[in-house]
Amino acid sequence: MLLRTRITLIVAIGFAVLMLGIWGATLLRDRVAETQEAELAIEGQTVLWREIVAFQTSNLARILERVDSSAAFRIALGFSDRPGVAAAIRELGVNINDDDTYFEVMTADREVVFSDGGTANRYILDAGSLDRALKGEVLSGLRQVGANQVVVLTTRTVELPGKGTAVLILGRDAALGMERFARGLTATTTLVTLRGRVVASTDFRLWERAKLSITPRRPTSERMVLDGRNYNVTSIPISDISASTVGALVSFEDTTETVQATAFIRQSAVTGAIGLVLIGVIGLNVFLWYSFRPLESAIDVLQALARGDTSVTVGHVGNDEIGRIASAVLALRGNVQALAETRRQRERVRRRQEAVISAELQALADAIDPTDREEVLALLAKGSEGEQDDELRRVARVLHDLSRRIVEQHTRLSSMVVELREALITKTKLAGLQQELEIARQVQLAILPKEFPPDARVAIHGQMTPAREVGGDFYDYFMIDDTNLGFVVADVSGKGVPAALFMAIARTLLRSTALFERSPASSIRRLNDLLAVENEQMLFVTVLYGVIDLSSGRVTYVNAGHNLPYRITRAGEVSTVPSTGGMAVAVLEGFVYVEHELHLQPGDTLFLYTDGVNEAFDVDEKPYGEERLEDLLRSGAADWSVPELSERVLASVHVFERGAPQADDITCLTLRYFGGHGPRRTR
Repeated sequence: MLLRTRITLIVAIGFAVLMLGIWGATLLRDRVAETQEAELAIEGQTVLWREIVAFQTSNLARILERVDSSAAFRIALGFSDRPGVAAAIRELGVNINDDDTYFEVMTADREVVFSDGGTANRYILDAGSLDRALKGEVLSGLRQVGANQVVVLTTRTVELPGKGTAVLILGRDAALGMERFARGLTATTTLVTLRGRVVASTDFRLWERAKLSITPRRPTSERMVLDGRNYNVTSIPISDISASTVGALVSFEDTTETVQATAFIRQSAVTGAIGLVLIGVIGLNVFLWYSFRPLESAIDVLQALARGDTSVTVGHVGNDEIGRIASAVLALRGNVQALAETRRQRERVRRRQEAVISAELQALADAIDPTDREEVLALLAKGSEGEQDDELRRVARVLHDLSRRIVEQHTRLSSMVVELREALITKTKLAGLQQELEIARQVQLAILPKEFPPDARVAIHGQMTPAREVGGDFYDYFMIDDTNLGFVVADVSGKGVPAALFMAIARTLLRSTALFERSPASSIRRLNDLLAVENEQMLFVTVLYGVIDLSSGRVTYVNAGHNLPYRITRAGEVSTVPSTGGMAVAVLEGFVYVEHELHLQPGDTLFLYTDGVNEAFDVDEKPYGEERLEDLLRSGAADWSVPELSERVLASVHVFERGAPQADDITCLTLRYFGGHGPRRTR
């Protein structure tokens, strides 16, 4: 390659490196700008949403203040006149018949005095929030009241004649605030829950086409291209009145025009820079060609002398560089013959050395891997093309390649030995761990109650199917005395070994407490205090604990955040057992639980279960649900035997899953009451 060509290439490479550096710096700057823009978008949208929620709750608070000061409202509420209450509220400008407006009045004993709007027959506040409101705290913010329903609400604590302290709750659908949010951003907005369900959307089709996979608890901002349009997609988490995340607000801002303008400017700048570089490189090459013409003539003469042609002459002589080259040619001519003879002698010595080294290399090649040996022998047999005077260098390359292959072969063998040793150790540990988990599963199943002794008054049967080797569900039943039978179904948060250990502790404490505390509310309250004291893992248990008087059929029970059980009459009627409004055990120390009563008639059945039944999912991620369970119970559960009822529910869940892996532990407990003097029967 000519010198001027090399110089031109070096300069061109320098220009290319410079352009790449500028391009990289530009990309880095754009990345930083995008990050800052995303942070500003998240912060700005978060502030805007908070202001919208604050504005709405302020309006709701003013309405509640007018409602509280209305004499007609208080009189109608004092006489439990629901039409009068509704009329008084409408006179104040609150349209409770609107599906977007929710109004509810609850007393200190958790009785719903008045409820109307989109959440009729449903508690707007949970037990913990209601307790805070009853203490005089004003609750304002979001609240999820259904799987696909979120409201903005505010509360007001009032004193009602004859009813004591009460809480006024007024709310509106969060979709109204979301639409205002969308107008403020000039963007499409969608409100989704933690489970990814859409509460409301200003453009549902755009949301469906985007098919986003977001994490509602974490704010994100990203760019995406959809149907040829560019969007800035920003997701901000939204919190409810208890400061926990209830969902996310996702906005789609169309930035197609801005992106296209930026791309055009960048493309124009790159094109101009490339044009300037090409002009500079071509100009430099022309200048070097003109400057190097005398030097190229001198090089041609040197090449002729190198071929042995001593008849050449140098047209340019003098004291410059070319003249000094001509003087060197004269000295070179006298040394040509001596150099030729020396070369012949050196060639003979080299050939003998090559033969000896090649024989040694062939013997060494026999000790390596067959594949590598064939390649080394091929290198030895291959002659040097165009380099007959450099045989020793070729042999040296073969020797270097052979030594490298030997080192690599040794390294591979050493690595294989180490990996094999580690694999054996890992296999031994895994086998021991699997054996320990199997023992733990057997121990856990062993502590559950077995067959209940035949009794003329009652039949009871429990069944648990853990999702892993060990589970966090448990059931239990035991005789407190001759006439009272205690029964319980519980579900520990989480899965695996920690949940199983927490389950064993909770079961042991509950059974020992129940023998001394005859009241279910007192037993659960004491269990809650014992578990919440040193609950470093922040685990909790949902519990339904009841005591049945076998002589009368009276059932006293406490529901601590558990699924509502079903009551199945002898005639086949199915209904849910009312909740007692308690929170899960081990969450808050000192929580006061309330117990309720119900009376079972001879032939009535109670069916208790954990959320592994209704929250089972099939291969299409669809839940089993309470409706499917209720339909199954109505199809003849009153005529099934006690063990058969649990087995049919479990079989129905497995058929519904269609081969999908079990998502959670499944536990069922069935209790059938025959009366205080029923015939003696087995289960």
